[in-house]
Amino acid sequence: MRILERRHRRGTTTTQALRYQLAACCADGAIEAMVVADGDGLPLASSGDTFACDEVAARMVLVGTRIKEFDGTLLGGGQRWDVQMQKVTVDGSDLLVCAVGGTAIQRKRQIARGAEGALRILATA
Repeated sequence: MRILERRHRRGTTTTQALRYQLAACCADGAIEAMVVADGDGLPLASSGDTFACDEVAARMVLVGTRIKEFDGTLLGGGQRWDVQMQKVTVDGSDLLVCAVGGTAIQRKRQIARGAEGALRILATA
């Protein structure tokens, strides 16, 4: 039986693998940007609009300390972002997986996919 390889690119580093995962999520869900951030709001990997990723990561860390998931609108610096966030725990550290733009349904779908991928990738690191 032949196994179908669904990945088109393989990262040689953990960060590159995370970027490829997020890029695939953005493309498949018509998402403007996705980011995985640490507990300090620093992006570990991102795809899409760099400014949106940096701003959303920095702002969502304030929300992420109190809740596990967020779906809403962030305002700041003359910008407005429709955002979905899910907190995941890797080796005792909380990470935030955030999706910006697209429809609410696609953000939810791609956040689940991105969080699962991040956990899988980081478990092998």
